[in-house]
Amino acid sequence: MKRLFTYAFVLICLATATVNTVVAKGIKGSDLSVAAQGWYGYDIEKTRPNITSYGYMNYEVALGIQTNPDNKNPYAEAFGFPLIDIGASIARVGNFKFTDQTKFPNLYSLYGSFERTILRTKPFSAGYLLNFGATYNPGRYDPVNNPGNNWLSSPFMAYFGAGVFGKFHIGKRWEVGANFMFRHFSNGRLALPNEALNGMGVGVFARYRMSDYDYKKYKTKYNFERTYDRGMQYMIVVGGGVHTCMAEWNAYVESEPDPVKKAEAAAKLKAHAKLSLSFDALYRYSMRYATGVGVDLFYSSNMKELEASDRVFYGNEAVDNSPGYNPFSVGLAVVQEVYWGNFAVHVAIGAYPYRHKGVRGELAKAAGDRERGWHYEKAGFRYYFPKLGDTFVGFAIKSHSIKAEYLEFSIGIRL
Repeated sequence: MKRLFTYAFVLICLATATVNTVVAKGIKGSDLSVAAQGWYGYDIEKTRPNITSYGYMNYEVALGIQTNPDNKNPYAEAFGFPLIDIGASIARVGNFKFTDQTKFPNLYSLYGSFERTILRTKPFSAGYLLNFGATYNPGRYDPVNNPGNNWLSSPFMAYFGAGVFGKFHIGKRWEVGANFMFRHFSNGRLALPNEALNGMGVGVFARYRMSDYDYKKYKTKYNFERTYDRGMQYMIVVGGGVHTCMAEWNAYVESEPDPVKKAEAAAKLKAHAKLSLSFDALYRYSMRYATGVGVDLFYSSNMKELEASDRVFYGNEAVDNSPGYNPFSVGLAVVQEVYWGNFAVHVAIGAYPYRHKGVRGELAKAAGDRERGWHYEKAGFRYYFPKLGDTFVGFAIKSHSIKAEYLEFSIGIRL
């Protein structure tokens, strides 16, 4: 209990520091709120052989910034004047119970949250929320001392959450409510093993606003001027990142029974470069949305290492009967962007008309390697610089069947 209070004190200090930072940026104090939440979830995979309990608590505090009609922001009006949270949380997964000596750490996250209200009345509001942030993991996989913790092997990870909420307005400043959320922690294949943690559950929360809540203020149609370039937009994007190869892990680490030799093999694994060149054509039909298609050219630098590890793990016959090993692959994708000013959420769902990455996808999937499937996903953010000729920088996670391949950093130009 003493440790829990210590954690809570640290989170409150972080929230206080954030308040000072936000106020220094010129945000009105009357737009602020503070919130606290307790959330109970469970690991939805339920395939861990050494675990006997899947549930865990998540505690968090947050500073809320209410977008305000007084600022005459057309994006805020278009999204129903959302609430932006800056929060800190503790996922108490250290309380998982195991059948062996496996130890799991608690996870500490800092995140931003976007809460959009769809239904708004005087006593009740409901909508959806999205969380994005970074997580610190103090206890990691160790093939000698903690071999059962094969989920989280990096000190830092990405955090994503999505869910729906409902809340009641009590008096003029208090809110209490509940949400149902999915939460995901992953290192984006920067290191292996990376089984990740996928949780789903229900939370209850309370919020105190610094000024009186007037629901009519946020339901009014203000018709702020919406200016944007309607029509076709063409983009050229160069991206890159690194990842550790699941096939090499299976061949040299997972297949090694001796813990000491397994540790030596894990230490020898290298991160391999991934590069991409993309051409997107999108039609922007509203201030918020643009939809289109993209062509992606991908390059993987580890084809020789992949073939060698496949021969060890799958055997020569599977490799000799495979389509071969080509570092280049081509993808065709449906692309969606959602805008708030110069900031955009970028999502692409694609398929490979050309890709030769060794053993066939069904073999790799059976071994826990989803990377060699026929389709892929990319989701991330972009920030456009209009004064620099509409150049932009971006960050995204490329994945296969929601299993990360690598974290991609990009730079591009909108023509």
